[in-house]
Amino acid sequence: MELKPTYGIGDFKFGMKAADVIAKLGKPDKMYEDEEDENELIYQYNKSKLKFTFYQDHDGKLGYITCSNPTLTYQGKSVIQAPVEVVINEVFGNIQDWQEEDYNSFTTYISEKQWLVINAEYDEVTDIELGVPVKNDEEYDWR
Repeated sequence: MELKPTYGIGDFKFGMKAADVIAKLGKPDKMYEDEEDENELIYQYNKSKLKFTFYQDHDGKLGYITCSNPTLTYQGKSVIQAPVEVVINEVFGNIQDWQEEDYNSFTTYISEKQWLVINAEYDEVTDIELGVPVKNDEEYDWR
């Protein structure tokens, strides 16, 4: 499964509808509304270790993906369970705008330009979060 910043992961592209994801993966193991935003509906797939967030206020388009699948790669290099320093400096070496936030038990590395978040515990990447890029304050870039 290949990570494609600003586009999606594998066959899953920003702007897809829930029916498109269901056609590829089947019925989700869990469906729930985001506690902080009632306009976000999340489909969770346990076996694939993927979560898809659909923006209800944007015609139900896929706008955010979280992945903890150990088969995730970027440019052919493994990401999940890899040392976070290697992922930041070597795998994503072309991204320079990382902001680090330490929460004691885990650390996040955020690239706002790529709308990419790397979460790490014990100095290993545990999951990746990827969002649809933003054109401006009012528009997403659905590509």
